Amino acid sequence: MPNYYSDLGPDFKKRTIKLKSIPAFQYEKTLAEEYKSKNVSKDEIAEMYESMLVIREFEEMILKQRTGAYEIISDYEYRGPTHLSIGQEATAAGACSMLNITDYITSTHRGHGDSIAKGFHAIRRMNDKQLKERCPEFASLKGAELMEAVMEDHVYRTIAELFGKEEGYGKGRGGGMHIADFRVGHLGANAIVGGGVPICTGAGMSCRIDEAKQDRVVCCFAGDGAYSNGVVLESLNWASQDQFNDEISQTKFGLPVIYCIVNNHFGMTGRADGEVNGVDFLARRGAGFDNDNMHAEVVNGMDVMAVRDAIARARKVIAEGKGPVLLELDTYRYYGHSLSDPRNEYRTKAEETRWKAVDPVDTFKTRILDAKILTKAALEKIEKQVADRNARAARRAADSADPVPEDVIKYMYTDSFCDEVPAKYQQVELINDLPKIKRDSEGRVNYRDAIKEGILEEMVRDKRVVLFGEDVADYGGAFKLSKGMLESFGRDRVFNTPISEACICGSAIGMAMTGHRPIAELMYMDFALMASDQISNQAAKWHYMTGASTTVPLTIRCSVGGGKGYGGQHSQSLESMFAHIPGIYIAYPSNPYDAKGLIKTAIRDDNPVVFVEGQLLYNEKAYVPEEEYLIPFGEANIVREGTDVTFVVWGPAVNDAIKAAEILEAEGISVEIIDPRTLVPFDWDTVFESVKKTGRCVAISQCVDIGSFTGEIVSQVTENCFDYLDAPILKVGAKNGIAPQAYTLEEAFLPTVDDMAAAARRLV
Repeated sequence: MPNYYSDLGPDFKKRTIKLKSIPAFQYEKTLAEEYKSKNVSKDEIAEMYESMLVIREFEEMILKQRTGAYEIISDYEYRGPTHLSIGQEATAAGACSMLNITDYITSTHRGHGDSIAKGFHAIRRMNDKQLKERCPEFASLKGAELMEAVMEDHVYRTIAELFGKEEGYGKGRGGGMHIADFRVGHLGANAIVGGGVPICTGAGMSCRIDEAKQDRVVCCFAGDGAYSNGVVLESLNWASQDQFNDEISQTKFGLPVIYCIVNNHFGMTGRADGEVNGVDFLARRGAGFDNDNMHAEVVNGMDVMAVRDAIARARKVIAEGKGPVLLELDTYRYYGHSLSDPRNEYRTKAEETRWKAVDPVDTFKTRILDAKILTKAALEKIEKQVADRNARAARRAADSADPVPEDVIKYMYTDSFCDEVPAKYQQVELINDLPKIKRDSEGRVNYRDAIKEGILEEMVRDKRVVLFGEDVADYGGAFKLSKGMLESFGRDRVFNTPISEACICGSAIGMAMTGHRPIAELMYMDFALMASDQISNQAAKWHYMTGASTTVPLTIRCSVGGGKGYGGQHSQSLESMFAHIPGIYIAYPSNPYDAKGLIKTAIRDDNPVVFVEGQLLYNEKAYVPEEEYLIPFGEANIVREGTDVTFVVWGPAVNDAIKAAEILEAEGISVEIIDPRTLVPFDWDTVFESVKKTGRCVAISQCVDIGSFTGEIVSQVTENCFDYLDAPILKVGAKNGIAPQAYTLEEAFLPTVDDMAAAARRLV
């Protein structure tokens, strides 16, 4: 392949590009052969059979419960989703039977089976000490009795989460579509189709660069519908980047991710093959991202042994440093998208009959009996044990406590903070000296370098801090903020990304959930809209949906370019939009001093932070101490004290507000200026105290006026300071339109010093 990153110049010699073949359905061994050759033991066979039964029993419970046929809880009314995976048991059990306790998985809205299987096989691998650590309430038990008690607890907590109970895996906050168990590496099922794929990719990044995790793999379950989704294709491209295997990388092996396409042949009602796809096998997708097709293979997903074999071989590929691997598991779901879908409008009974003839549970049972590995009585004993266990767990879950209404927003944010770095991450090796931050004779630093200094300090302090985004490495970023960082820290901690904003944020989420503290740069805030699902539905929600089982210590840096003539797609101030999403913090420094202190706080905070940077401020200078300091979130800065009117203003508009205040002072009007510094959390007390003093308030920002956070300021001040107000509260913002490029129009579009002064005059 020609390497255009060379000094040899282009090579336009005539050629034909040949794609490598993709193997399909290669597994032909019988269970008897596998058992005889000791590739699988009797205990492992029994374990896989039980694993599939646990999934089947759980799913059939949901089916029966809807009609009252599951007698043990016929009195319980279940409200919630019913996305059954009956028929797909071999994909989950076969894959998870080959995973270690510490290996990771991500899953889908139809992911009960994946969650059950990951927990089931992880528990089977635990010794007594580990079992008791998982369930201390069983400390008096041991051996088989202890194992069974912990297994029933796993089923119980799964059902409890499905039922929205306080003792569920996510304390009832996430429900079945978002179930997770971080204790065994289950990073969560995802109700957004394909939403978990970039998260698993980020988990693979963590495993790749963290020496303590380099023996782990990540198994990503996603359905066939997901593999037409943009962020999923971005993730495959991300995982296959040359830089992860190239000589320029410090860690010379690829991402340890196994992408499992659980192809049950239907998205919702749309048929994948022959209708909404243009390829016969989705494994072909791998050819678009990797010269080795991502080692793609099509596997019989109805055969638990075939799946197990494929995962085992995928692990070998990863161990050789050649990951990732793409597996298409050809399977079938017997029921519709949900129980409200009768499926008869797009399927035939003959089709279903043909698939049920190779049912994964029944077929495996027949093969076990034919090979005389286990007796019929032994299998029936397992079947009864599974059914009885599920029944007890279901009854207990139905009777367990619901979350109390007073806790409706509990776990929305975490109050945890990285006060101390674990010892193993304090040892940071520098390849070269750090870039020098230039200060003038008064100790002043510009806004850009203040942010840079804060990031450098955090990267030296904590090896888990990594920086990535478009063009941030050799070039130093579009605004040169990261120039020199690559040379200091190397490409494992500072690296370029594809133009894939959704995957930039999604992979950062996966890294954050698996121990890192990533800084993801989006260049322009406008591009955050490309990543809005990953920011709003993923980063913002996982702490809450898992009942505080995980944190997402992620900083998303994005600049705002208003006032530079960049037009409608490079100039938007969108902080108000993301302030509407609970679970995210929003920081927006208006000066160099705040910029350094706030970026350091953002990196150490265990909540996801959208860190907004004003491009017009990058060259602004102010005194910035060389020593370390933090600025707490939710503490406003009183920029200027006054007595007649309060300006609440943030970002670049603060400088204009100061100019307006100086003009008004000459007219005898005293303005108090409050810069909140963070919109979420917001320092309401400081604003209220100021308004109670001045009796007047103007809320100012460069956001488009309609829907701006300035409206929230008006609402809160009205509610909390009404008796102190001497005039209505006013807003000053950008016009309710699209940012124009023409200088004359942009000048009219953005709020000006005169607009701010005029608002104050109206009130006084």
